[in-house]
Amino acid sequence: MESIVVFDSGLGGITALIEAIHAMPCEHFIYYGDTLHVPYGPKDPETIKSYLDDMMNFVAPYNPKAVLLACNTATVTAADYLRKRYRLPIVGMEPAVKPAIERDGSNKRILVLSTEGTSRSERLQSLVERFDNDHLVDILPLPNLVDFAERLEFDTTDVRADLESILSSFDLADYSAVVLGCTHFIWYRDLFSELLPGGVEVLDGNAATVRQLMRKLNGNICDDGEGSLAIHLTGKRREDVMNFLEEVLPVNFSEIPKGHHG
Repeated sequence: MESIVVFDSGLGGITALIEAIHAMPCEHFIYYGDTLHVPYGPKDPETIKSYLDDMMNFVAPYNPKAVLLACNTATVTAADYLRKRYRLPIVGMEPAVKPAIERDGSNKRILVLSTEGTSRSERLQSLVERFDNDHLVDILPLPNLVDFAERLEFDTTDVRADLESILSSFDLADYSAVVLGCTHFIWYRDLFSELLPGGVEVLDGNAATVRQLMRKLNGNICDDGEGSLAIHLTGKRREDVMNFLEEVLPVNFSEIPKGHHG
C-alpha cells in the first residue's frame, strides 16, 4: 500500500496534515515529526539535510508516493537536495507572499513571520524579490514560537508577552497582511488576529501547498475505501502530545514506535 508522508520538525505540520486529510479523506498518511531535533530554525543546513535523509530512510518501507515537507525551514534548506536524491514528488511549503501582495489593494506593507532559518534563506529572499516590486514586504523572525508550540503553550501570559514585545517594534497599522511563514505559527492564528489591528489579514500557505501536493500526485489519489493515519515522533513519547493530537486530528491514528520500520 502506498502512502503520503507529511514531515515536520515537530508538531507544526499537523496543521498541514489536517488540511490534507480533509482534501483526501481516503488516503493513507504517515506523519513524521522530528521532535527529537526541534526547532530547526537555528540549525545549519547540512545538519537539517541529514535529519531529512534519516526521515526518508525511515519511511521507505511504507512505499511513499509523495512527501509533503510541512516545514518551511526544511523546505528552504533541503527541498532541492531531496528532489535530486529521491525519485518521488517532494512538495514544500511556500509562505503566502504572492497572495498577500495580490490582495494588497491599499499598497500597505506586508509582514512575513518566520523562523530564524527561513528568514536567512536565499529561497525566501528570492520569493520576496520575485513579487515585491514595490518593496512592501518585511520579514520578522520569531525565535521562540516554535518552542512554545512544542510545549503546547498556545495562549499563555508568556506567549502573549513574547509576541507583543516583538511586534511592538512595528507600526502594525501600516500593514494589510501578516503571513505565517512557519506551520507552527498557524496554531496561533486566533491569537495573532486578536493582537493585530482590525483589517490586518492573517494568511498561511497550507491550502495552496495541499493543492500543489494533489497536482503532483497527478491523479494517483485514493478516492474510495477508508483512509488511515500513522504517526511517528522521533522524541520521547509525551502523553500530553498524544492527547492533543487526539483532540485536533479529524481521524483516529496509530503510533509507529521508535525503532520500528514498516
